[in-house]
Amino acid sequence: MENQIEQSQWFIVTAIGGKEDSIAAAIQEKIHNYGYDAFVGQVRVFKTKEEIVETFAKDSDQIPQNPKNTKTTTWEVLPDGKYKRTKIRVVNKFTGYIFINMIYDRNVWFAIRNTPGVLGFVGSSGKGAVPIPITIEEYARVSGDGATVEATSEQTVVAEATTAAPEAKITYTTDAKVGYTIDIFDGSFAGMTGEVKKLDDTKGIAVIAIDFFGRSQEVEIPYNQFRIGL
Repeated sequence: MENQIEQSQWFIVTAIGGKEDSIAAAIQEKIHNYGYDAFVGQVRVFKTKEEIVETFAKDSDQIPQNPKNTKTTTWEVLPDGKYKRTKIRVVNKFTGYIFINMIYDRNVWFAIRNTPGVLGFVGSSGKGAVPIPITIEEYARVSGDGATVEATSEQTVVAEATTAAPEAKITYTTDAKVGYTIDIFDGSFAGMTGEVKKLDDTKGIAVIAIDFFGRSQEVEIPYNQFRIGL
């Protein structure tokens, strides 16, 4: 082992999207098996809640015979007789990213980098370059105030799906167009700028490419959380 630094730092690992949880678990198991527990503190995959709202005609076959509310699903009968179902599900907040608090050591870095599913470290070229840790301020911005691995409500994405008649659909509008630079002023990515890649007027959501610690990342941002950049 090379000389340890006194204070642990936050590093970001890039991983196969959609498998962050299992890869994080594999990293933790590998660290323990290799005896590197003293070097690695937390291995975190941040979560957020996603709200899905669907509206069904009163005679839709997708409505249960006796609709019941659960912790993740609520039903509501609308004034026009239609049914609204709201689902809450937990998803990864940052697809393809795992945050690791550790004391840098080349052997530990090598062990993590070679865990199946890990693509590399943010800030490392993959040619022996030492990975660059993020600052406490950067970590606080993405984690929130005391955010945990459990679900948070920092970002709520509302997806509208409906089986109602076409005239019942809602159309959202924005002055932004594909290719525009926008400023995000609300939500998890507040304070960041990005380029509009796609607009969905039926959901009121734009796909925005932001620079996330040196790597382009596409995120979904509601129309009411950004403005056209100056």
